[in-house]
Amino acid sequence: MQQVKTGLVKYIDTDVLPHLTGIKKLGLGIYTALAANNVVGLMEKYREHPAVAVLDMIDAEGNVDIDKLYQALAPQFSNGEKQTISIPLIGDMTVDRTDLEKLYRYIKG
Repeated sequence: MQQVKTGLVKYIDTDVLPHLTGIKKLGLGIYTALAANNVVGLMEKYREHPAVAVLDMIDAEGNVDIDKLYQALAPQFSNGEKQTISIPLIGDMTVDRTDLEKLYRYIKG
């Protein structure tokens, strides 16, 4: 779970924040710094929830199967498709397969 947290923060710091300006950049930077401290705890909290447990993505030691998650997400970006994610207080962010691959690499280290 720590590896997922580290990869997410690196992706945001390297690939998202440089494209924002002003209050959006400041807001996401602060949000990321504060939320990063809670990501592992939140994942721990929900890992036993039936909707999460059925996915078999997190083992007993708290390791996330990032390869399984990547394989499930990759088809959502086939044929150059893009997906839009709404980030509270920041707005919409459109991501494509290259974003998924960057995030995957950051998490894998």
